Amino acid sequence: MEQGFFSKLRERVQDRWEEIIDHPFVRELAFGILPREKFFFYLSQDDHYLEDLLSAVGVLVAKAKGKALRRFAVRLLHETVQGEMAMHEVLEREEGFSPASPSAVTLEYGDFLVRTAYTFSPFEILVALAPCFASYRDIGLRYHKELAEGVPPLYRAFFASYASREYGGLVEDLLSFLEEEARSATPLQRDLAHVLFERAVIYEWRFWEESYRFPLLATSKHVEEDESGKNSEKGSTHSSNQTHGG
Repeated sequence: MEQGFFSKLRERVQDRWEEIIDHPFVRELAFGILPREKFFFYLSQDDHYLEDLLSAVGVLVAKAKGKALRRFAVRLLHETVQGEMAMHEVLEREEGFSPASPSAVTLEYGDFLVRTAYTFSPFEILVALAPCFASYRDIGLRYHKELAEGVPPLYRAFFASYASREYGGLVEDLLSFLEEEARSATPLQRDLAHVLFERAVIYEWRFWEESYRFPLLATSKHVEEDESGKNSEKGSTHSSNQTHGG
């Protein structure tokens, strides 16, 4: 049986894909030992990300040439709002949650999705969206039935959502449309698809990594800013190296 295009995309980034599924953030969530402040930071960042994802899917609705893809894109919009965003609203009622401003990684990832949507065809849009939807499906299926005893309901709800039959069906339909679009894609589009897919996978990893390292990243940023200010007062000629993300 011929290998599907999505399988080819994922094969090139298999090591990084496994780093996402097996990320310490996800594993500690499954063991019930992830600090709540890390999970709340993640939820807040995901809220910002989903707004950009919805914008990208909205462009997909407008650009879709066939009725089937257009209807699926509308369904993707609806189920993201009624599924993920509604789940967030419930989880964010937990005591201790407070919204956070979007991080550099969140802004970069969202910008990547929106620019891809406005610049390219439905094929490339589906490629850019696939790592998010498919990796969450894989995370849900891997951990849902193996959660440790005593895992808080807050964390169980997260895994249950992505392990559900409904979410799995949504992902399978997305990948089916990706395969359909790939069959009529040009060689140049296929080459570009690998670049876009790999970039989206890297953003997914950075997204988990930043949430896991919270609040260290925020703390170190403030320290760097303080030190930079002190150096300026002392007339230092050394410039500080600014890095962000994973």
